[in-house]
Amino acid sequence: MKRFTFLLSAFLLAAPLARADEFKLATVDLQRALNECDSGKRAKEDFKGQVDKLQADLNKQKTDIEKIKDEVEKKGMVLKEEERKNIERDYQKKLRDFQRTYKDSQAELQQRDNEMTGEILRDLQEVIAEYGAKQSYTLILEASNTGAVLYNARTIDITDAVITEYNSKRKGGAPPPKK
Repeated sequence: MKRFTFLLSAFLLAAPLARADEFKLATVDLQRALNECDSGKRAKEDFKGQVDKLQADLNKQKTDIEKIKDEVEKKGMVLKEEERKNIERDYQKKLRDFQRTYKDSQAELQQRDNEMTGEILRDLQEVIAEYGAKQSYTLILEASNTGAVLYNARTIDITDAVITEYNSKRKGGAPPPKK
């Protein structure tokens, strides 16, 4: 009976060691992959262009509002009561329009950013899954600054390989086809 217990214990201790050789672990920094892949860089440039255009439109509206405000302050005492009220009403209307446009622009930009980022992240996850299967990884963890992975050795970080694989699948960063 002692011999059986000893053999069983030895087998149970040896089994995980044999399986540990088969366990292959890697990490990917998705945030870095998103920022450094060709599609991510292009999306960032496009997004910056959209932000700059909206910012220019908002600055023009703001300048118009400031002109009206200055006109009211400078000529307010000289203008007739009705003219002053009309200018103040116009000022209030343009100010409300500006505030609405600003809020709408912020929401629209946030939505566009989420859509672009989400699409690229979905594609990156597909590439990671394919890469993991090809390279026989058992587990691939996300290692951005999310706090999920507190430490990982550089030797198990496959972010560069994932970026290269993603870019080659997207042929120079061309956006993936719409589904």
